[in-house]
Amino acid sequence: MSLMLDAAYLAVGLICLPWIAYRFARAGARGDLPMRFGRRLGEPLERSIWLHGSSAGEVSLLKPLVAMLERDFPGSPLVVSAFTDTGLAAARRLYPRQRVVPLPFDLSFFVRRVLDRFDPRLVIIVESEFWPNLIAAARRRGVPVAVVNGKMSEKSFRFHARTRLVPSVLKSLDLIAVQTEEHAARLRALGVDEHVIRVTGNMKYDMTHAAVGAEEAQALRCALELTPDDVVVIGGSVHEHEDEALLEAFKAVRARAPQAALLIVPRYPGDAANVAANVRRFGYTPVLKSEVDAGAAAAPGRSGVLVVDTVGELGRLYAAADVAFVGGSLFFRGANKGGHNLMEPAILGVPVLFGPYNFSFKETVQDLLARDAGTLVRDASELTAALERLCLDAELRRTLGARARAVVVDGQGATRRNYELLTELLAEPAERLRRATV
Repeated sequence: MSLMLDAAYLAVGLICLPWIAYRFARAGARGDLPMRFGRRLGEPLERSIWLHGSSAGEVSLLKPLVAMLERDFPGSPLVVSAFTDTGLAAARRLYPRQRVVPLPFDLSFFVRRVLDRFDPRLVIIVESEFWPNLIAAARRRGVPVAVVNGKMSEKSFRFHARTRLVPSVLKSLDLIAVQTEEHAARLRALGVDEHVIRVTGNMKYDMTHAAVGAEEAQALRCALELTPDDVVVIGGSVHEHEDEALLEAFKAVRARAPQAALLIVPRYPGDAANVAANVRRFGYTPVLKSEVDAGAAAAPGRSGVLVVDTVGELGRLYAAADVAFVGGSLFFRGANKGGHNLMEPAILGVPVLFGPYNFSFKETVQDLLARDAGTLVRDASELTAALERLCLDAELRRTLGARARAVVVDGQGATRRNYELLTELLAEPAERLRRATV
């Protein structure tokens, strides 16, 4: 299989050569290119544990696992790899004490070279990075391969059911710990043995913690000139045109709920000027958060609209809100895009609203909707109606906020469950046999 797969990879590589050359011509990617070929990987390691995530989000999920492995397996050096440039940058920032490398190209001779260098005793893959040559080469060496936070979308399932390449690889895995029973069912339909699959939950919930406590949240409201009687609406990670939909909804809400106040946090701080212009167009006075911080302007309270042009404050600002609309979700931005972190406001007990395009947080949306703990709005009119209900009904806000928090809290624990399964694979063969017979 490896020879045929290598030939297919090389054929595709030749077709895509101009794009590949452009991508790796950038300074950062160019510096890492030798490692993609299994070169310049540093000193050889013995009995390492290799963890891999594609993107920054997946790499971040590994942080609790890395801490546990450092604590319990000090004799095994850790290797963290990523496929994307952003994932690699995140890994280097999060794991400065570990060996961080880009994932090698999935050609058998490159993969063998990397396995020779790192001598892993276990390979851990996050979510759905099913690289056939990497998995096959590890299994030929007797190295266990495990997937954590695994998933299999309906689209991927249909594709893999036709090609059968990935299903044959999945059957060789030692563990696939998946987020939901839905993902598990698709893997079973692809022929993966039942005993390999475990439903352990979504590790993303374990990364979610309340940004601030109740006292700090009240102090923040005071600093923003917001009173206990104000009903604070926040638009978090808002993209283009979503600010206009939110302003349109807010204007209708203010006609019935004059105590409503609005904060808008653009996804990109560079969009703040356009957001401020839209705020003026709707008849409100915009105030930039940077100007408030510098003492150049007073916080507007509910007499104007606070436009947040600073970075890294969204989690704290959710704590000052009574209702949260999480952006990136109201308008279509691409088949593999959509939505932002709904768990940040939810863990704070803030009722959450979101649009229909939530590719990146599909499972969280499903969990919230299944427990009537979140509100899906499909357009500006539905956003207006939902905001009106919440701004006028304090008990509804408390109920939905409590349910949203419960979804996150109840969903936590997947990392610990996955770790317990991984430690079984890290046990020496004799110990694994003993555990299996107990």
